[in-house]
Amino acid sequence: MSPRIESEMQAIRRGLHCSTIEAIFATVHLVLTQGVFMTNYVLDLGASNFLCGIIESLPFLLQFTYFLSPLLVRRLRYRKPVAVFFSVAHRISWLFLIALLFLDLSPMVKQLLMVLILLGANACAVVAGNAWFSWMTDLVPAAIRGSYYGRRNAYLGLTSMIALLLGSQLLSHLRGIGLGRLGYTLCFSVAVVSALFAGWMLARQYEPKPRPVPLMTFGQLFQRIKAKSLLRDYLGFITLWQFSLGIGAAFFGVHMVRVLHMSPAQMGYQTLLASMAALGGSRLWGRARDRIGDRAVLLASGLLIALHVWLWFPSQEGFLWPVWITSLIGGFCWAGFNIAAFSWPQRLCGREERQYTFGLLGFFSGPAFMVGSLLGGTLTTVLPTVLFRIGSFEVLHFHAVFALSAIGRGLSIHLISRWSRQYDPSGRTLRRSLVDSFRSML
Repeated sequence: MSPRIESEMQAIRRGLHCSTIEAIFATVHLVLTQGVFMTNYVLDLGASNFLCGIIESLPFLLQFTYFLSPLLVRRLRYRKPVAVFFSVAHRISWLFLIALLFLDLSPMVKQLLMVLILLGANACAVVAGNAWFSWMTDLVPAAIRGSYYGRRNAYLGLTSMIALLLGSQLLSHLRGIGLGRLGYTLCFSVAVVSALFAGWMLARQYEPKPRPVPLMTFGQLFQRIKAKSLLRDYLGFITLWQFSLGIGAAFFGVHMVRVLHMSPAQMGYQTLLASMAALGGSRLWGRARDRIGDRAVLLASGLLIALHVWLWFPSQEGFLWPVWITSLIGGFCWAGFNIAAFSWPQRLCGREERQYTFGLLGFFSGPAFMVGSLLGGTLTTVLPTVLFRIGSFEVLHFHAVFALSAIGRGLSIHLISRWSRQYDPSGRTLRRSLVDSFRSML
């Protein structure tokens, strides 16, 4: 082995090590600024159901900013400065959300400023994400992607559990004694400090020399997509999938707070269960992906994600078992879906147009999620809270959006199963993909 090849391999190993550490600290920021914490923060600022839908859709509304990333990379000739700058800018934005708690402003003004801050933060996240995605595609050897991301996700799952447990307990305790502002300040401050360290690790991570990013027009990009029928079908799938997710995504947390009356600590336990299940599932799904491929894993996990939503419906205040069961199944299945949805598109597009292609995927799927989220917000605003009763059980407008979301997810998985079957050498059906995925985990 030549010294140059050996040096390159050592650099890649060090880069993967840095990537894992960076991801752990970035996960601390993600956990302490999303989910339980963001839902309660938004509701404590007096947000309506419709505004909750808008806030949930912001990261997806701004997917078109993906196209800024390849332009910057083309000018700078490297992805690292783009990924580091915009990821740090995104994560330190929560300092402004802390300041918002202490400003003497009307609720409406605070809500408007919150939306503007999150708009800027999420735009930075999208730009950073595109550069990072291309960078990681070149850094992680194709032969070990499934096992590497499975192992990496297991570490992130453990980190999520610890951050969730400590953060949700702290926030719940401080809100319970009337110190909610202090609780958010502490959680968001820890998140920002962790993010700064993550940015430092990202700056140390090795970047393989990228190929020059071609200057590509929308017309040229559409022609390349048109020539790749499976990639075109995947574009249709991910657009319908994101629309379906958007319908209900924002309202599971709102349902927990406003209907089930769960405390931040209980919501933390719910997410903790999901993280535990993801921790156990990541390596299993990663093994399955390496053995039977991305398509089968995506179909199997996606089908279960569509079906498990129905288990949420019987939950009521004081009867939370459906929440715990749904969280366990969802956490396990989302671990597999995220691995496959991350790695499968990498094989569907060429190296030259990769960054532009993922911008195009976001260009369609992001607004689709936003439309779905606004639809969910509209339905939970205009429909009566109680639609009808089955005995003593009340069927709410929240249940309506959950049902629509589940049906849409199931339809999108069915369609991509049919569309992509001809490209699978094994010709796996949806049912066979499910069976083979679980067999390959053993």
